[in-house]
Amino acid sequence: MTETDPAKPQHLTTEYAAQFGDEEVAAAYRHRPPYPAETFAILEPLLGLHPRCVLELGAGSGDFTVGLVPRVDHLIAVEPSRSMLERAVHRDGAVGAHVEWLAIAAEDYAFDRRYSAVVAAEAFHWLDWHAVLPRIADSLVPGGHLILVERTLVEPLPWEPDLRVLIREYSSNQDYVPYDTVTELEARGLITVSGRAQTKAMSYRQPVDSYVESFHSRNGFSRARMQAGRAQEFDDKLKALLCRYCPDDTVRLAVQARIVWGRPVAM
Repeated sequence: MTETDPAKPQHLTTEYAAQFGDEEVAAAYRHRPPYPAETFAILEPLLGLHPRCVLELGAGSGDFTVGLVPRVDHLIAVEPSRSMLERAVHRDGAVGAHVEWLAIAAEDYAFDRRYSAVVAAEAFHWLDWHAVLPRIADSLVPGGHLILVERTLVEPLPWEPDLRVLIREYSSNQDYVPYDTVTELEARGLITVSGRAQTKAMSYRQPVDSYVESFHSRNGFSRARMQAGRAQEFDDKLKALLCRYCPDDTVRLAVQARIVWGRPVAM
């Protein structure tokens, strides 16, 4: 890499991406909030003309896939983690005659069709950008989009400062620094952004135990990679913290999705 084309942030290297192959991470994924329904209303006109052949990279356990399935004519969902894939193919709404699930990394996928859109929801930051972006550019139809989607909280939670301290203490990914995928891509001259949108806030409630367990679906918190006893220590401290803010044992979140679309820059 040159100075104008720097390496990815250290916390996004393959060493950390591999954690999403852990059974423990896949098992905890169901505790993440769903994508707001409005996400797919925004997505609809971005998927191109029918017949729509759409490629989803890093489909995970199908959280986003279930919203794509009824909106496309053919969907190829690529996911390297067999633990994630096993859960995805057993979800209502994530399968169908027009859905093709492939247990393969995006970097190893053939990109052997023409796609009206290529979509990645909370996954593109883990990919080898220089390996996949030129192939996406070559395989998109004229006017087709690369669409990146992220779930996020509308505003910081009241316990956020103390939570950040806990995460820094217990995460096995000590290289983490705050980042934004699209900003990183634009800074390297890898994509041209055509548009941005975000959904309205969606209210989501879940038990404290489920909220705590959701952290073990995150990078740095795979139970398999935390030192003995550390996962339980983290859980206990986070539950004690939440007792001060959630007296009814319920966490209330305001969730939104952010959607960015554009095209890879020719290399």
